[in-house]
Amino acid sequence: MRYFDFIDKKDRKRLFFKEPEEFNKNTDINILKYALGAFLYIPATQYNMMYKNIMGNVKCSRPLAICLEDAIGTNGEEEAIQNLSLVLNNIKEEIKDSERPLIFIRIKNPTQLEKIKNIIHENKEMLTGILVPKANSIIIKNCIGVLDTINLDKIYLLPIIESKEFIYKESKEKSFLDLYNTLVKHKSRILNIRMGITDILGIFGIRRSKNFSIYENIICTNFINDIITYLSREELDIPISGGVSEFYDINNEKIKEEYIKEILLDKFHGLVGKTVIHPNQVAIVQALCAVSYEDYMDAKMILESAGSKYGVSRSISGQRMNEINPHQLWAKKIILLSKIYGVLNEGIDYNDLLKF
Repeated sequence: MRYFDFIDKKDRKRLFFKEPEEFNKNTDINILKYALGAFLYIPATQYNMMYKNIMGNVKCSRPLAICLEDAIGTNGEEEAIQNLSLVLNNIKEEIKDSERPLIFIRIKNPTQLEKIKNIIHENKEMLTGILVPKANSIIIKNCIGVLDTINLDKIYLLPIIESKEFIYKESKEKSFLDLYNTLVKHKSRILNIRMGITDILGIFGIRRSKNFSIYENIICTNFINDIITYLSREELDIPISGGVSEFYDINNEKIKEEYIKEILLDKFHGLVGKTVIHPNQVAIVQALCAVSYEDYMDAKMILESAGSKYGVSRSISGQRMNEINPHQLWAKKIILLSKIYGVLNEGIDYNDLLKF
């Protein structure tokens, strides 16, 4: 797999200073954890939708999560599980390993994981991981326990933080500390941390508005702040992704502008990638993941200057200052992102990628 492979070679040469590299589910976790980009959710009740996306008939639509939780109705679980098993069996022989997207399953709870563990085991070479909604310390341990009973330590977990215990003042400190300790202990099993913005707002009977950024909602800003300050730690070193938006009519210029603004704010707060619920959102998220020429050259300069007698230097553009020590972690992340999403040529930005 390689991002932006739908763009022909000639145009890629024009657009990219450094082209994206190939990756797959067996890529080293230190690189793979940054490769989730626009993470598309697909309801397991929609067989044709799953098939089309896995087979690559939808531009950019990878990686993807087959959802057995919120995306299916109360009475849809049995059909969804049957569809999951059917689609994995059908595509197993129809798609080359090199063309297979990163496929994840979003479960409902550890009990459901126990119910489908044989499907996971039979398709372990095709699946990358399990998304765990309403995740906390106990649920993560339980899920790891289920996977261990069938020796699936190569299937990653992706906890989704979205329950009351992480937002209510009287419980959130203990909940985050317990979660942190569990993630540290099992960090080799955790590919990514995700946040459930819709569920958090739902606790308070609030729904997103297309007139405001999520960063203008004080509940969400407090929640995002807590996730970052508790879990974005150097010793943990697990990327955190941006929350989903239900507004996907990208032909509406106002919605498109607000969506881009929110992704830029995600990036500014150190988040990587974003959950998406519609293919219209995918291209924008992917394009904004590409590394700018200035960021890449500055990151290289910062890392190459480590240990020198100079602590600061002028950026490649001459418009900002590179500080060697405080910018080290940022620079390392930029280099990792450049491997997955590539580096745009000087004078090229995400809008140029959106033309394809």
